[in-house]
Amino acid sequence: MRITPDNTQFAAYSRLTVSAHLRNQLRDGTSMTEQQEDLSFSKFQELLDEEKVVNQKNAREMSNFHRSALETQMNYTDNPKRTQEVKGIMEKAFALGLVDEDNTLINKFDQKA
Repeated sequence: MRITPDNTQFAAYSRLTVSAHLRNQLRDGTSMTEQQEDLSFSKFQELLDEEKVVNQKNAREMSNFHRSALETQMNYTDNPKRTQEVKGIMEKAFALGLVDEDNTLINKFDQKA
């Protein structure tokens, strides 16, 4: 699989991994090396395609943290359609329970799928 800059699923995946981990590190002082391993990108895609709730406890609307970041991006982007697509993917990930309470993807160890 080739990941290109216009791949909206990868953009959503990056926000739910790198961006969220960085925010948590800055907020909580946790090290990136202390955090458990996230889902792989291919597993993330597979779970989105299956459209089954993976973890009912985590199933919810998108967090304010991610919603606010996307709204800010909408103010500065020259491609609002792409940002809206990323938002839709992220909303789906939240609805399927793929995002922990810390706003990051569930860990590969937490998977019930």
